[in-house]
Amino acid sequence: MLKRTLLALALAATAWAAHAADDAAASTVTVEAGAAADDAPDAPPAAAQLPPPSHPIFRGRVGEAPMQVAFSFLGDHASDEVGQIDYQKLSVNQIATSKDRQQVNVDVTMLGALESARAAQRFQLKMLYADKTWFITAARQDWKCHASGSGWTQRPCK
Repeated sequence: MLKRTLLALALAATAWAAHAADDAAASTVTVEAGAAADDAPDAPPAAAQLPPPSHPIFRGRVGEAPMQVAFSFLGDHASDEVGQIDYQKLSVNQIATSKDRQQVNVDVTMLGALESARAAQRFQLKMLYADKTWFITAARQDWKCHASGSGWTQRPCK
């Protein structure tokens, strides 16, 4: 369990660092001395606290980022019980879907599976931030099979 958590954190940190470098190159915000942080040009609006969802699929822990919650939820789908993976490439994409950034979609795609029938596997998670915690409110799992061509399917590969 500890190895899986460390792997997930390392992958999340790598993805975050690459994303942060892209964002830093794309836009820079400067706040002059004496200016309040709320006066920053691209500061997100003050967010109203949303109520927790009535029937969440999964609840993260206080202080966890969406990526951490996603990997906690995926558990043995991201690696086996000893931390071994059965895919060549892991792609993670997190997109804020609300202006206040309290709703996000996280897509986790595993390409190059060792299993002969499966080319890839994808998880699409919708999350909501409420009560200082990220909740998974919807989850979808898809497979891309070698035999079926290029499309994604809701049925596991045979």
